[in-house]
Amino acid sequence: MDSDKTLHIRCGSDIQAALEGAGISGAFLDFSDPFCQGPVLDLPQEKFLESRLNFITDAYGLDPAQALKKQRLRYARLANAAAFERVVLWFEHDSYDQLILMYLLKHFGALEERPALELVCVGDYPVEPRFIGLGQLAGDDLAKLYEARVQVTDGMLKLGAEVWTALTEGTPHSLVRIAQKGTPDVPLCAPAIMRHLKELPAKSSGLSLTEELTLKILATGNEMRAGDLFKALTHEHEPLPYLGDQMYWYDLKRLRDGGALTATGNDWPEMSFLITDLGRACLEGREDWMTHVGAERYVGGIQVAPDGKIWRRQG
Repeated sequence: MDSDKTLHIRCGSDIQAALEGAGISGAFLDFSDPFCQGPVLDLPQEKFLESRLNFITDAYGLDPAQALKKQRLRYARLANAAAFERVVLWFEHDSYDQLILMYLLKHFGALEERPALELVCVGDYPVEPRFIGLGQLAGDDLAKLYEARVQVTDGMLKLGAEVWTALTEGTPHSLVRIAQKGTPDVPLCAPAIMRHLKELPAKSSGLSLTEELTLKILATGNEMRAGDLFKALTHEHEPLPYLGDQMYWYDLKRLRDGGALTATGNDWPEMSFLITDLGRACLEGREDWMTHVGAERYVGGIQVAPDGKIWRRQG
């Protein structure tokens, strides 16, 4: 098919060069709004984009003007995707990818006329030390996955709308129901939803799973560079890796600012971290982390505010 009639959509630019090198033709859209972090609220489009932009620029330390420019271009190109005859969606198994995939399925499902939709959705691949994402794969590997792509079904489109509606709700009930029922149209979605919900505070400690794993890594008492800490989390401890390094910095700052960690140095990823007595107490369930955090955060549409109602996970 002619390259000007095909659009490849991926939540990042990590496979773009490899696709071109493998001779897989088509335009490329990096649609990488990280819905796994920050507010994902049921708002009119402009208000929704504003809330996302405010979070991203503040949490990741981005230049507001540049971030706005990229955001506008990203969503405008998605709005124009229907002009292509065919769209290929490239995604993997983690919550970062799956929540963006659900948004895209919801988006295309709402169109009266839409292009032919195809999906590459991968949960594992034989790479060392473990499969984390499509960006690890060479062009030949991507070509094999491309040959095995599937048509997007009406069931997938319906699932996208259902998951997205549940994600924007202020309670976890609908997401839990979807995940427990299973998502056979996109089997990798249900585990990703369950991992997403583990970012809610634990009942015993008030820690998200990312916070808990970070403190466990540091509980030996050894100081660690942020970059090494991120690598240890991603490759050894995180059950379903989804964080990029900038995204992880958002979590580390919260732990530092709340007093669970001390930090030396000025620049990520060269800063070094140590667990504090408070961090140990929270990790062991002797302190409630939510009583020490000053700023709110969001898990999808669920507000985690120290001075409000807090939805908690059992484990």
